[in-house]
Amino acid sequence: MKRYTLMAISVLSLCFIFTMQLFSQDPDAWEENQTSYQPPDVVLEAIDLEKGMIVGEIGAGRGRYSVILAEAVGKNGHIYANDIDKESLDYLDSRCKRDDIHNITTVRGKELDPLLPDNKLDMIFIVNSYHHFSKPVELLRSAQPALKKSGTLAIIEGVPGRYGRSSSHATSREDLISQVEEAGYSFDHVAAELTRDNIYIFKKQ
Repeated sequence: MKRYTLMAISVLSLCFIFTMQLFSQDPDAWEENQTSYQPPDVVLEAIDLEKGMIVGEIGAGRGRYSVILAEAVGKNGHIYANDIDKESLDYLDSRCKRDDIHNITTVRGKELDPLLPDNKLDMIFIVNSYHHFSKPVELLRSAQPALKKSGTLAIIEGVPGRYGRSSSHATSREDLISQVEEAGYSFDHVAAELTRDNIYIFKKQ
């Protein structure tokens, strides 16, 4: 049994090394690899994304999922792509110009405030960024005024131990729900269980 456990750890370590090498050598290939674990058709249905919605993505980075959301909401919808990293947002701006995307606005926020527009959003979307937040309760509390009264918070976050997710790249269901509720949201349901992640849905209180 011990031998098989060590073999499993070795395989997962190799997968991690491969992923990091892929990111450094070919960021676009890395994005494709990561998105395979969060298939857009499954995700978009699970979060009930609709045409015309206004969505704020916290921790958007280079826009891996922002561009997917932008296509899904259509020309009458809009995506506010937030991050604290200027270089990533600059890349996303250039990506939008390159790919003729006109419904994404980048927003450089603060560590504890995403600076999203008040009472404008139908949804706040977070994918694999939650575990990077230094103070998730404070950040999500600051974000809440951006949601409309009927707004939804959708979080895709790794589950510790699932498909090799370490505790530093994942958050337990119990901790995540407790923290988000402390920030002033009401837990609704787990919309889907993916290979590595859960999709959590919260409502604005």
